[in-house]
Amino acid sequence: MNSRQSSSEQFMQYLESVGGSEADVAGASYVVSDGDTVENVVSALRMEQQQHGSTAKDPSVLHALAQVMVSRRDERDPGHHAGASQPGEYQLDIHLSAGNNTRESIPETDIEAAKAWARKRIEAQGADFGAIYFPAGGSGASGTGALVSSYDRSVGWYR
Repeated sequence: MNSRQSSSEQFMQYLESVGGSEADVAGASYVVSDGDTVENVVSALRMEQQQHGSTAKDPSVLHALAQVMVSRRDERDPGHHAGASQPGEYQLDIHLSAGNNTRESIPETDIEAAKAWARKRIEAQGADFGAIYFPAGGSGASGTGALVSSYDRSVGWYR
């Protein structure tokens, strides 16, 4: 991963690797709000597809598209930008169902150990998605902070 790339550029590369494109980002009429999480955006994009009768996109494409949209929002808002917290202050969001998320502190300070711990928690909850964040501005709210890594049961960890 190139450290000179923004997170949205990295997510854009991932979106392209799963079959999406910038046209998907530009074509989405949903506007990401300050309180939106990746899972909220995925749900909104699914509803948008259904309302417009569009062909259903692969869940990996929708999830990657939502990550691009949320990371672009965060890059425009310094309070959500990477660096708001320090490594070792990781928070885990577990996405149980549409709009039903949990957040908990990760006791590990090394990112690889944090990912291993988080994967066990995500799978123990029977969830398909999870994300590791640095909390931003002291907020412990689900979906807030700088995204470190995401977990999709069908893909594994990715950024």
